[in-house]
Amino acid sequence: MEEDECPVCKMSIPLSKDGSTTAKEAHIASCIDTRMMSPGHHTNDQKVYAKRAAELEHVQNEEDECPVCHISLLSKEFDGNDNVRQAHVASCLEKLDSTSKSQPQYAPPAYERPTNLRSGKLSKDLKGSKDFATSSKSSGDVKSKTSVGTGLSLQGQEDQEVSTLRKWFSSLGGDSKTPMEKKQQIMAKADSLMSDRWGPPGSQRREMVARYWAATRMFDHWMFLHGQHPRQFRKYLEKGYMEPIPTQMVTARTLAYLYPEGSYYETPAEKRLYYLLNNGMMPDGSRHATIRPLNINRDRYTIIKRGNQRNARQVPLDPKLLANYMSPGDVFQSDKQIKSHNYSEQVPNTVYETRMTALHEFAEGILHGTDHLETMVLIDVSGSMTWNPHSGIPGPDGITRYHDQPSNIRLVQHLVRRVMNHMLPRAQKEHPHQRGIDVVTFSNYGTYIGQLSTSNFNHDWQTKVRLGGGTQVMQGWQKVKATYFEHQNRDYGHGRFDPDFGWQPTPGMPKLSLLVFLDGEATDMDEFELELLGETWAYVTIALVGMENCPHHHSHAIELERVARFNPHVGFFDVHGRVCERLIVQDLLGSVYPVDPPVYEEICKPEYDIKPDELPAYSTY
Repeated sequence: MEEDECPVCKMSIPLSKDGSTTAKEAHIASCIDTRMMSPGHHTNDQKVYAKRAAELEHVQNEEDECPVCHISLLSKEFDGNDNVRQAHVASCLEKLDSTSKSQPQYAPPAYERPTNLRSGKLSKDLKGSKDFATSSKSSGDVKSKTSVGTGLSLQGQEDQEVSTLRKWFSSLGGDSKTPMEKKQQIMAKADSLMSDRWGPPGSQRREMVARYWAATRMFDHWMFLHGQHPRQFRKYLEKGYMEPIPTQMVTARTLAYLYPEGSYYETPAEKRLYYLLNNGMMPDGSRHATIRPLNINRDRYTIIKRGNQRNARQVPLDPKLLANYMSPGDVFQSDKQIKSHNYSEQVPNTVYETRMTALHEFAEGILHGTDHLETMVLIDVSGSMTWNPHSGIPGPDGITRYHDQPSNIRLVQHLVRRVMNHMLPRAQKEHPHQRGIDVVTFSNYGTYIGQLSTSNFNHDWQTKVRLGGGTQVMQGWQKVKATYFEHQNRDYGHGRFDPDFGWQPTPGMPKLSLLVFLDGEATDMDEFELELLGETWAYVTIALVGMENCPHHHSHAIELERVARFNPHVGFFDVHGRVCERLIVQDLLGSVYPVDPPVYEEICKPEYDIKPDELPAYSTY
């Protein structure tokens, strides 16, 4: 049985066999009465009627004007004659058809209008030139011959949309260039900016930047950004990530100021450092998992946990080695405040394979006469170095810990005196008239205290070393750098001074092997690590002295282990508690001297040992 649908309730109505519509009309009338009696029907009906009236008026308006030229067909010139109106519309369509045929075949295809012009997002991406070329002539003909009553032709709609989008892009400062052309334009701007910033290719600054890219192992990353993401390349170029740290920024401590509490990074130096670490290559050419910085306020539990885990890796010293290297002159042996006379357990130090490779290459250069070695010592003399472990040392976690050992400055004083016995004779092989080793101290500022030797060590230490202040290792490093380069430039003509980036190495200049003593993470340690990452003329050996069984000391050691892992020019050694000094001296000088390091027979010479009666009576000054 055939059915029809009620226009009111949308239900199916069976049709009678004789074709009568009486039942259908009765059903519709009933639905209308029901709808009229229901509340709120006036509002709904008014909306429906208004919508239908608007649609009808639109259709009427479309029928009352030419769909091509939009001239009113109700004007007097048509005199109400339908034949005249149809002739006018046909003439306009012919003109439109001839225009569309004369257009090139790469006319833009149809696409939807942007849904949100303010946000700049289009409903569909603009198609490439290949799509433009595939628009056929026949499709253009069909679109242009649209029947009367549909408004503008499809081709006219496309032209209007293209015009609208071009006006929109123009208002945003855009143009009609292809993405590749825009990328090439941005790359050209980046190249121009590099030339303005560093000079033309082959200039001294360009060579300096090239060395920095190679030293930080960021060449591949920067070239990737230059070719694929030129806007990002320009961003980091303008931020200075691609060049050494300017001396003005070091002096003003621009990279060391603290971000607001709660920030992901503590300082600009930390942010820049982790960008280089996470995007550069490892020294062995491999990639590593992304690492993130830890903040004592945000990651206190993690910092303490990993410090305790490293502390659990401590092992006793080898009894055979200890029997050979132990000395009654070790500082803790005669300290009256120290109750235990057993050597502390130590975490085995790791010399990474890349570090050994770098030292081997350095040694090959020295043996073949293409490289030379100079040495200096950098010592932390900040206030924390003088803290008495027996009086308790508060940690960042608010816990005060007590330790049965000498203060850090007493231990460093003994270690420095011991290394002078071996460093000075090696320096005199190259410079027979040299009377000591150049030493720089640092706290809130760096100070060159002259040359120290064993001949008058105690007097020089007491008169030249000034204790106290904060821990800013970059101040000491800048003083080391200035002292070394000024000496090399004055006596041998090596090095050149850049007005923005300070001293820079020149071919043939001897390498500096620097021995550093510090007791914890300096406030500008990230900046120091960032600086060392780009220096190829310096080899640095860091000795971290600290408290026994202290998670904060081991947390600092973990950070310095990471420094050594990422930079083959840096060697790290952990020294804490009651130590065997001659064993430590041999490890340190084995890193300082890639050729002819002191061995057991030299280290344990009686004349190089410290007599017990020269030891201090107490741990602190």
